[in-house]
Amino acid sequence: MKGVYWKESDSFNNSMSLIVSLLICYPEIATLKLNPVENVFIFSFIFKRNFSAKEEELFREELAISLLTLIELIQHQPKIIEIYFKRQKDLSFLEIKRDISSLSQEEISLMVKVINNKYEEEIIKDQDDNLNEEELVFQEEIINHMLEEIKDSQQEKELIGIREEGRVMIFNHSDPPCE
Repeated sequence: MKGVYWKESDSFNNSMSLIVSLLICYPEIATLKLNPVENVFIFSFIFKRNFSAKEEELFREELAISLLTLIELIQHQPKIIEIYFKRQKDLSFLEIKRDISSLSQEEISLMVKVINNKYEEEIIKDQDDNLNEEELVFQEEIINHMLEEIKDSQQEKELIGIREEGRVMIFNHSDPPCE
């Protein structure tokens, strides 16, 4: 990982740290957006081909069943689970919207595993830094801790994290205060 970049005048907070950790841990995630108005994360994945409508439908069902089964097992009550595809030229974009209050690290890990199992050769990943097992466990612990912390606080900034060419960049997309 070459580095993490953000506007220096903004303080680096738990939300930013969580986005960075998720992008480091899961190179399959193309972008991760925090929407404070809806209190959701939107995970984006990019695939090297255009899926048919039927393929999209079948995969949405498969992923939803997997996520809902895990959520049932860990006894969370999700408010928002939305899975949708967008197509552009020869690419397909998968977006998963999840409410922060019931999201777990196990769910994120399962989401990525299901995607990798089905489309390992077709998902676009940023260069993998090959975290060793110890680093991966450490990152997962950090993710668990930060997820719990941001569940108890009101998020104010609309943030988007992008992993590109070994770098993680965080952008604040919040509107400036009206004067």
